[in-house]
Amino acid sequence: MGMLYKASHFEKAIRNKWHVVVYQQDEVLDEGGIIERQTLRTVIIKGNHFIKNNCQFIVSSI
Repeated sequence: MGMLYKASHFEKAIRNKWHVVVYQQDEVLDEGGIIERQTLRTVIIKGNHFIKNNCQFIVSSI
């Protein structure tokens, strides 16, 4: 799976402990990590909250 954009995608990433990199406007915003949890509007990675509508979440091959 490449880009995560549906709640079900984020849930699958959490369940499988995929490493996710966070992009904003096609630039790396954060090297990311494993998603701790998601809310309706945010994704939490390493205690950092990223707004779903402002960022792109890409599963890393690491």
